[in-house]
This record gives sequence, structure tokens and C-alpha cells, in this order.
Amino acid sequence: MKTIKVLIWILLFVACSSDEVKEDVPVDEEAIFLQELQAVVDSKIGSDKLLGASISIRVDGEERWKLQGGISKSDTPITADMRFGIASITKTFVAATVLKLAEEGSLSLDDPISKWLSLNSPNIDENITVQQLLGHFAGLLGYFRHPDIWPRVEGNLTTAIPPIELVDYVGEPVFNPGDRYEYSNSNYLVLGLIIESATQKTVGEVFREKIFNPLQLGNSYFPANESLVGPVATPWRDSNGDGTLQDISDEFGPAYHSVFYTAADVFSTASDLSMWGQHLFNGSLLSQETKNQMLNFTPLGDPIATGYGLGVREVTFVGRSLWGHTGGMRGYGSYMFYDPVSKVSIAMLNNQSRSQNGPLLRYELVNEILEKVFAHL
Repeated sequence: MKTIKVLIWILLFVACSSDEVKEDVPVDEEAIFLQELQAVVDSKIGSDKLLGASISIRVDGEERWKLQGGISKSDTPITADMRFGIASITKTFVAATVLKLAEEGSLSLDDPISKWLSLNSPNIDENITVQQLLGHFAGLLGYFRHPDIWPRVEGNLTTAIPPIELVDYVGEPVFNPGDRYEYSNSNYLVLGLIIESATQKTVGEVFREKIFNPLQLGNSYFPANESLVGPVATPWRDSNGDGTLQDISDEFGPAYHSVFYTAADVFSTASDLSMWGQHLFNGSLLSQETKNQMLNFTPLGDPIATGYGLGVREVTFVGRSLWGHTGGMRGYGSYMFYDPVSKVSIAMLNNQSRSQNGPLLRYELVNEILEKVFAHL
């Protein structure tokens, strides 16, 4: 009888101890939250959705979450170290460089084009100022719209086009300088030429000297002027409009990089790009006075894309106004935004273009992730 009582006591002790152990095991809330964020990414990936995506989210400079989904190509998944074309987010680097040069006294935002360049183009008024170029108030027609530019690129993919020759593809102006806002890649083409004239260096050299190296953005490149090092996400594009994406990596060489130039040719990782958002809006790269100029948004009358400053978009996510830029180029789509309330920055990079649902899926992905992040913090 005593033996039975002892056994019962031991069993009860073990059972109670087991319950206590279970109660003491901590719940890894961050791991669970990471799974929730990954589920959002996974919901946007598929054969008729996004091919691949890389995402980085920082809070006040600290990288808190890194997410990847989908493929670079059939046998290669997207990885965090992959570089993507960031397309028009390049304009934030150009604008920051020009504003930095203005702070240093190398140029002025009131300078006319004629102070730095002799373009000899009937379609470019050389009285247009640097500030008008930065804010898209110049009236210049976008050079990608010229009917001869892409035949030239595609006719010789291995030969870079000198930036000064891209000026020849700027068409007749759409309004007088200063009249109103209209987004145009030609503005940033001219700004790239001004950077080179003011510094007597290539844009790539200036980016590396003033941004990439001092801010430790070691995975960011400007392939129009320098070699692109490291793994690159394969670019895909529905080139013929039949609804099927094609691998265009064989096309993406010197001609592509040169034609995108300062309108769109920076390549980066999601991690570098989310850090760039912190440096640009939450750091000391530019003075507060200069940042106030950059963030003086022209209202656009759109409920989502609400304003444009100097190389920076104001866009609504989860009912909040965030600062940054979007991007789209052959083979890539991108987002980089910063929330001044929570100090959250997010970068989302995607390796496809001209896909039917791509633009909407990219916005939904960023919006849904931010909704969860804002609720979590």
C-alpha cells in the first residue's frame, strides 16, 4: 500500500511539474509576428501575382524584419542579399546629392541650367532653375516618350549611350517653366548632367563619395558609371503584352543602364534601401532647413499619391502620410517610404514589370505590412 501511495505521489509531482514547465516557457512573440508578416508576403506571391519580392523594415534605424518571397528565376529563390533596380527611387539619391551640393555652396537651387550646361536643344529652356527640375515644374517632356529612343537602345544593347546624347530625345515642352507640376524623367536627366558639371566627376563617383560610402550603403550601385557587384535578382517583363513574363536579363546591359541614368539606374538591396530612408528623413545627411525644403509638397489631388516635394513623394498608407518614392523600370518595381510618426522605414523590391496586377499588388503588399507593423509597435 505504501508503495502505491508513493507512486501516486510521484506521478502527481511530475504532472504538476510538467504543468509548471509549460507555464514558464516564454512565447516568442517576435517570431510569431515575423510569421504573420511572411504570410502577407506569401499571399502576394504566385504565378499570377508577384514573381519575387525582398523587403526590409527598420524602426529608428534598427532593422527589425527582413522578408523574402518568390523566385529570381525557376531554380533560384529571392534572397536578402540580391540587388534590384530601384528605378525612380533613384531620384531621391539625385535630389539629396543636389541639395547636399547646395548646402556646400557648389551650386544654388536658383541657378538656371545655362549656368552649368550648354545643351543647344530647342526643347529645353536653359532658364529653367535647379529647383524647378527637382520639383518637376520645368515643363520638359519625358525623354522615354520619344519614338526613337527604345529602337536605339534595343538595336545595340551592348553600347552605352552618352548622357549628353539623351538630351536629343527630349520632345517639345508641355508648358512654360514654373506654370505647374508634371512628373518628367527629363528633369532628372538634366540634373545628372548638372551634378557632373558642378563637380567635374561622374554621378557614380559623387554618389559613392557623398552617399554610398559615408552612409555605409555597401550594396548600392550606379551601374551607368560603375560595375554592379553581387547577386542580382533576375528581371522579368511582359514585353509583348501577352500576359506572360519573360526573363530579360540578357537585355539588361550597358545600353539599359545608360538610358536610365539619373532617372532610374541605382541598384540596391532592400536592407540598404530601408537604411537610406532613415538617413534621408531621420538622419543628419541634410540639415533640417534643407529637409523642410525637400518636404514642401505640392498637392496632387490624389487620395493615395497626395504630394510631391523635391525628389520625394508623399503617399498615404494605412491612413498616414509617408515620405519616399516609388519606382518602375524594365524588369523591376520598387517602394521606399518613411513614416515620421513611428520612424518606420520600409523598402520593397520586386523583379517584374508590365505585369497586369503588379502595381496594385506592390501597393497592397506594402500597405498590409505597414498596417501590421503600426499595430504591433
